[in-house]
Amino acid sequence: MTKQSFKSTLNYYDENAVEFACQTLSIDMHDLYELFINQLPQRDTQCILDVGCGSGRDSNYFAKQGYEVTAIDASAELIQWAEQHHMSSRITWVHLDFSSIEKQAWENKFTGIWACASLLHVPFLELPFIINSLLDTFTDDGVMYVSFKYGKGERVDEERFFCDMNESRWKAIVAKIPQVIEYKIWLSADKRSSIENNWFNITIKKTD
Repeated sequence: MTKQSFKSTLNYYDENAVEFACQTLSIDMHDLYELFINQLPQRDTQCILDVGCGSGRDSNYFAKQGYEVTAIDASAELIQWAEQHHMSSRITWVHLDFSSIEKQAWENKFTGIWACASLLHVPFLELPFIINSLLDTFTDDGVMYVSFKYGKGERVDEERFFCDMNESRWKAIVAKIPQVIEYKIWLSADKRSSIENNWFNITIKKTD
């Protein structure tokens, strides 16, 4: 992805923040929440990193379950909207792009990383670096959830850059991640009945 593609994607979310937030806020994600939460380690204190939090829908849900949440997004407008609409002392809202994750003092901080439909805006060649930097931020017994649109290439759709994912592309990414991980993948239909996309879902854990 060129700098122009990144800028165009970011501009889309900044300029359409309210519309995007309202469109995605009410999507029912409970089956994925349950799957994710059931894999979190058994600890008194749980910290979740919501990567590309968008409307804040998921951060708000996790906060209501009693988790401490750090919610990041590269769109300043979306972060502002989410913070205004989800008043919670359990959520820390941070305007941050994915490439800056490695610069944060977050080593071994999070028991869960939730990257729902967010890393799909990262170029294929940059994904191993971003995923590895996320692995550094979570505990040895933590879990990461990631989702992409199912496909085999990169494209621009409505001003936004997308990196689609399938089994062979994911294996190529795993081969370039320095840390040893185990993962599960599965396909699911789009939660929005009007959309025919399939989603490529992944849960990731570190191995000893």
